[in-house]
Amino acid sequence: MAVVPAHILAAWSLGIATVQAQGHAIPSRAEGVISGQVVDQQSRAPIGGAVVNLVGMHLHTRTDSGGHFNNSGLVAGTYIVEVRAVGYGVTSWVIRLSEGEAIDYVFEVVPLGVDLSPVVVEGQPGYFQRRMQEFEERRRAGRGIFITEDQIAASHANTVGDLLRGVPGLRLSCRSGNCTAQMTRTARGVCAADWVIDGMPANMSGTPRLPALGIVAIEIYRNPSEAPAEFLRADSDCGVIAIWTKSGPPS
Repeated sequence: MAVVPAHILAAWSLGIATVQAQGHAIPSRAEGVISGQVVDQQSRAPIGGAVVNLVGMHLHTRTDSGGHFNNSGLVAGTYIVEVRAVGYGVTSWVIRLSEGEAIDYVFEVVPLGVDLSPVVVEGQPGYFQRRMQEFEERRRAGRGIFITEDQIAASHANTVGDLLRGVPGLRLSCRSGNCTAQMTRTARGVCAADWVIDGMPANMSGTPRLPALGIVAIEIYRNPSEAPAEFLRADSDCGVIAIWTKSGPPS
């Protein structure tokens, strides 16, 4: 039997120890948090027992007696937060979460049957008005397919999937209740569409299951050559579905 010199054994031991140390030194991806408080927009009173959904992710939480909730363990991306409470209208917000970011936000909901005072807008148009002006400019240019707020209201659709059915060059592929939107008029053949919500990339939360409530406009571009550059990623090779909501991203 050959005898291994002591200095070689020491080197081997050192090498193993180094690999183990390096293996433990690999950092893990930081997880994000979306938390907040749900309150009555009129009285500012907290609302307990409200259901808070992260749309498209099957994450449902309820607010405590102080109106607070917490969703942790989230990766970076764009999320649609939907709040439902008895006696209040369903409301949604679009939130963009960076890696490891913790967002704490006050979510105001409006009581059903309450008439709000009219809002007079003066001076320069706000974020929502500018976005709708840009939407109309792209619609007049004639590239892509556009669904307006009036068309959405007239359709009585429950989900975005209902609004997308029958759009030329787009098909819904559904398995076990889960649906994806696919473009069929691209150079690479059939491919999964990219999603943009209120101007932000939203492939994580974009899905045909998104509720139609609160959506005011949709743009469908069936291949990259149709889509405006602002909606394309650096590696985009498919079409884009751009959704605009009443709330827009939080300021």
